[in-house]
Amino acid sequence: MRNRNIVIVIFALFILSFILNGSLLSKAYPVYKIVGRDKIENSIKDYKTAESKHFIIRYTEADKKYVGLIINTAEKHYYDISKDLGYMPKNKSTIIVYKNPDEMNKDFSLAKGENAMGIYLNGVISIESPSIWITPDQDLNRVFQNEGPVVHEFTHLIVDDIAKGNYPVWFTEGIALLEEYRQDGYEWGKDLTYSGRPYTYEELKDDFNSLDEMLAYKRAFQVTKAISDKYGMETIREMLKDLGSGMNIEDSFYKETDTKLDIFVNNVKE
Repeated sequence: MRNRNIVIVIFALFILSFILNGSLLSKAYPVYKIVGRDKIENSIKDYKTAESKHFIIRYTEADKKYVGLIINTAEKHYYDISKDLGYMPKNKSTIIVYKNPDEMNKDFSLAKGENAMGIYLNGVISIESPSIWITPDQDLNRVFQNEGPVVHEFTHLIVDDIAKGNYPVWFTEGIALLEEYRQDGYEWGKDLTYSGRPYTYEELKDDFNSLDEMLAYKRAFQVTKAISDKYGMETIREMLKDLGSGMNIEDSFYKETDTKLDIFVNNVKE
């Protein structure tokens, strides 16, 4: 099982989505994100800084030895992920390396004691120090590059930028897991089986966070991969643009495929 590799994306703005329609949400979101990012960066103002062509790494002295590995992994996948999703961030993307998981949880609004190797929030990526989850007897480079959170969280960042916060959790998780598969060949939940039928569209849409976490991620991956397999990554790119303009995901999917999203999802086999 890959429990510690469950990566979590949290947006307080989702609360506002119940109040604002998609168009207002997509317009208000960039301003909200700037405020949230400034708050996070203020909390790590004493961290050291390293930069590469596309990334800024913030870290403590204890994690200095991992900075090169993190940069190499991020830069290795930057162009492929950006090409898949049709977007390159305008500015360098920040990755914060936390030696203390509780500090990461506090800064990124995750409950104390919850596990997350990586979190994306407000334009900033956080990851746990490799020293926390990679043991000394393991191949550090191989494990971090193949099992680490960088690809997943950077995908969340791009999705968020394009769609301006206007997307369901299952869709961004599905795209992030799809990118892990496309980049490293890792198939989420390959050995997991449902106790009954796979989750329906209605369950993914309305109850994603209360479903069995591992199986919910598996279903999100299956559905998003099915969209890519049948309609191509171009359709996912166009859907993200539609969402960024304020369209809801059902209307966007129908616009791009002439198919109802609930029917498509419910027909995706295991």
